[in-house]
Amino acid sequence: MKEQIDKKMKDIVADDITDITLIQAGYYWYAGYNEFDFTCKIKGEDNVLHMREQRHDDGSGIVIRSEKDDIWERIAPSEVYKLDDKLQEAIQYGTYHKRIEGITTMEDCKNLEFELMENDNVYLNRVLGKLWTELEAKQNEIVDAGIQKTGELQSDIVAEFRSKTDELFHDVYGQCAGDIEKMVAAYVQEKIEEEMLDAEIVDVVLSGSRCRGLEKKGSDLDVVVEYKGSIREDDFFNMLHEDDYEISGIKVDINPITEVKTGKLETYLPGVKEYLRKKEMEKNERKSVREKIREKKDKARGETCKLKGKKRNAVR
Repeated sequence: MKEQIDKKMKDIVADDITDITLIQAGYYWYAGYNEFDFTCKIKGEDNVLHMREQRHDDGSGIVIRSEKDDIWERIAPSEVYKLDDKLQEAIQYGTYHKRIEGITTMEDCKNLEFELMENDNVYLNRVLGKLWTELEAKQNEIVDAGIQKTGELQSDIVAEFRSKTDELFHDVYGQCAGDIEKMVAAYVQEKIEEEMLDAEIVDVVLSGSRCRGLEKKGSDLDVVVEYKGSIREDDFFNMLHEDDYEISGIKVDINPITEVKTGKLETYLPGVKEYLRKKEMEKNERKSVREKIREKKDKARGETCKLKGKKRNAVR
């Protein structure tokens, strides 16, 4: 009769507990215990498990309780050990899953990869396949984020270059830098369509001395055109210069570039920027030299006038 009552009371088995997720882990083994909390379903209903690993003089033991309809008195010892197995897997998976979620660098990915390979925990090995998949996905996420960040940085390079041009460009008969770029883009597109070229415009940017207000009388309008397509840069260059294209009587020098040969605008423009910076420095140096020469001449004229004045006074 007592055995029948005990069997009736022990109505929970390990397989009744599903969807186990670690939500908290506390390691206090120095004080003699560890504690873990899990969300789960017990016979399909949401619940929370609390597991305590306790150290004793003659070894260790565990206690597993649930927040609703406590299972501790309703589960047989043999089923407790089976449930412990499931919870230990959840602990290993949950611990490393959380660490993978927090990774932000490829170096951290590699470090965790080595750690997983070195860890021979039997429960970890059961969930290792899932963790490898998540770690690989994290690595791809970091790579994609790096590419996006690089793309944003590259876009900033072009935007910054254009902003400086807008500030320093001397309008051509009322046409600003943006107007020039639009006209060149339209001309290039017309050429592509006329010649049925395998080319697609990516972007058009005004470059050269005029984009920094350093032009001389008769300076060309230099424009760089990034494009995609199979046509060679030099062949495209020759086609774009067949008509001696001009804007308001000023010759337009169009330089077509591709990512695979010259490089994208984001890598090309920094070189242009540095070249123009040096050109501006040289201009300022020449200006400084001319000013010094002018100052010396003015000083010499002043001294000459003073000398002539003294002579006239002496004659009187």
